[in-house]
Amino acid sequence: MDFYKAAGVEPIGTYQRTHFSNQVTKDIVGKEIVLIGWTHILRDKGKIKFLILRDEHGTVQIAIPQTKVPEAVFETSSQLKPETAIAVHGTVVATTQLSSGAEVLPTKIRILNTAERLPIDIVEGKVDIELDTRLNYRILDLRKPSINAIFRIQHSLVRFAREYLESQDFVEIHTPKIVAAATEGGANLFEVQYFEKKAYLAQSPQFYKQLMLLAGFGRVFEIAPVFRAEKHNTRRHVNEYTSFDFEMAWISGVEDVMKMEEQMLNHSFKKTKEFAASELELLGIDLEIPKIPFRRIKYTEAIDLLNNAGKNLAINDDLDPECEQLLGQIFPEKYGTDMVFITHYPLELRPAYTMPSMTDEGMTESFDLTYKGMEITTGGQRIHLYHLLVERFKAKGFNPDDFTFYLDPFKYGAPPHGGLGLGVERLTMQILGIDNIREATLLPRDRDRLTP
Repeated sequence: MDFYKAAGVEPIGTYQRTHFSNQVTKDIVGKEIVLIGWTHILRDKGKIKFLILRDEHGTVQIAIPQTKVPEAVFETSSQLKPETAIAVHGTVVATTQLSSGAEVLPTKIRILNTAERLPIDIVEGKVDIELDTRLNYRILDLRKPSINAIFRIQHSLVRFAREYLESQDFVEIHTPKIVAAATEGGANLFEVQYFEKKAYLAQSPQFYKQLMLLAGFGRVFEIAPVFRAEKHNTRRHVNEYTSFDFEMAWISGVEDVMKMEEQMLNHSFKKTKEFAASELELLGIDLEIPKIPFRRIKYTEAIDLLNNAGKNLAINDDLDPECEQLLGQIFPEKYGTDMVFITHYPLELRPAYTMPSMTDEGMTESFDLTYKGMEITTGGQRIHLYHLLVERFKAKGFNPDDFTFYLDPFKYGAPPHGGLGLGVERLTMQILGIDNIREATLLPRDRDRLTP
């Protein structure tokens, strides 16, 4: 049975894409090309039709005048509905009507697959659609050029951050996501039944990335999902997100970790501005490269800034989203930058494995990196001294016997080390000025959403 014929379509066959839409310019006028993509828009003017084909890199105009194309091409064009998958063979011709200076005159249009009536519009600007509705049809929503661009930019940010770490002798690792104990403490855990045992989805790769340093890898990183069973449903929280973690051994202090992150982000921003230029332009983003070194202020200074701005915070109060947003207004005015490290958080506000400060009593060798009024990174120096680590676990109310798999290796010459975790979606959100983190999450998982 010919499945293609039964469906009223054709296979791609010998057609091979020769160009993407953004490569159709006046420089290749006269060239025969093959384009493959979707029917974005079809404007029917009677004896001439204008087909806008969309592919992975934009849109291109196919001019279909009845007197200049084969009869079969003109007839096929009449069958095209929005999102019909097509291949177009034709010749590039000059035009003064388009900024590219070129369009395509088709000699063959092949229908590769049909499309039913769309539940949401792919052509942007026609109708405002609520986010929940868009997320219900997320696969179609992602076809929109401006939505697709978000994740191409996100890809570049991650790609070039990875590139920098690899140039600094970091090894990419892949750690378990089903774990026996919490890494961050608290109750924000998704419990799962692991055969006859109780287990949890990993909140963080923290224990394992530290253990890989003890295993002799020196410097490691991981880019992977983490899970937080937080019941609040805010614009800045999802229950599964992508964490970009790294950990490095043989450090002299927390400053080494901060220097590594600022160099990594500087590299990633520079390369993203170059390689994702068309996507950034589509979204109207002029990506500012953060200057090195990033500004550093101590937690106590941040509290003072907030109290001077009208808050009433004690030294051991955590910074809530409102405080972060307020600092996002203060930092550019006071320091001329959106990228600021807040260092030396109180012991009460940091996990048990965080190194206590020897210079600031009651504080830790830790930091958050804030960017445009939101915390995007948490990091610090870790405790590598076994007895101090056990003492801090007890101080946090944990039973060390429950963490022997993690604690015991520290008895055998653990190197001084530190690291961080960066939220990929939050970074994307802040760079692009996105209001809701779900927009920067490919397929969001929140309290109410498990599909698609």
